[in-house]
Amino acid sequence: MTKQLKVVALALVLVLVGVAAAVALTRGMQRGTAVAATINGEVVYQSELNREVAAIARQYGIDLNSGEGRKQQGEIARIVLDQMIEQRLILQEARRRNAVATEEQVDGAITDIKKNFPSEAEFQFALDQRGLTLVDLRGRLRTNLTVQNLQAQVSRATVSEAEIAKYYGQNRREFDRPEQVRVRHILLETDAEARFVLARLGRGEKFEDLARQLSKDPGSKEQGGDLGFVSRGQLVSEFEQTAFALQPGQTSGIVKTQYGYHVIQGIARQAGKPSTLAEVRDQIRRQLLAKKQEADFATWLRQVKQAAKITRTAAPPK
Repeated sequence: MTKQLKVVALALVLVLVGVAAAVALTRGMQRGTAVAATINGEVVYQSELNREVAAIARQYGIDLNSGEGRKQQGEIARIVLDQMIEQRLILQEARRRNAVATEEQVDGAITDIKKNFPSEAEFQFALDQRGLTLVDLRGRLRTNLTVQNLQAQVSRATVSEAEIAKYYGQNRREFDRPEQVRVRHILLETDAEARFVLARLGRGEKFEDLARQLSKDPGSKEQGGDLGFVSRGQLVSEFEQTAFALQPGQTSGIVKTQYGYHVIQGIARQAGKPSTLAEVRDQIRRQLLAKKQEADFATWLRQVKQAAKITRTAAPPK
């Protein structure tokens, strides 16, 4: 259990950025009257703390009603409350500096995330697997982006060309471009529908036209079923095996996955190859800058916390 608690502690920052801090950006929610802490006059209610402790316990399979769970509850609550206090401080400063993420930023982040999934159905499946709704995801992204906005304001860090070249030289393999294939597909609900599509393709009808007419995948339907270039690991195994076996212009038979029945067509292939420094310079710059900004931000946050008026008015549950 000790190891499990350490894992929980290490993950709390990520979880709370997505949950507790998102709550802090929300107004009008129902709360109890008991207060767990005040931060510069802003209240963290005991009900909020209890809800986050319960969420952490569910995520890590901890039964808070068991003897061992009750022993861990107090420590989890103390860690959670510390993080909630820090997030309130961050958001207070973000509001003061007008650094709260805009809806346009959140929309852009959602679009970028969806690019990592070959279809809308797989994006939604990934959310379901994590017990998230799109509203939940937007809340998490809004908070993460707010922190990034604030980091950019409080940090004066820069990255030199020499630093970029050094990082590239020491981490070349990190930037190897994987083998990719570009495919289009038609998703159907039944085997009979898939056979009907194959028959129509056999009569010379265009794959893209049939995808627009018949595909059940809303994320690719309007693009004629085109999923763009995908790498191994992005697709469910049955789909991936077929997609990477197809040559450009070749059409598969029926492929069954948990989403339904697919007919897949190859469009193009790209062999894996190393990336040049010129190709990844901006990516490395962003990585190194983010690391420096995070370090500056941690120092800044410690100073803000020391200067803040923080009162714990209710003890975390034991």
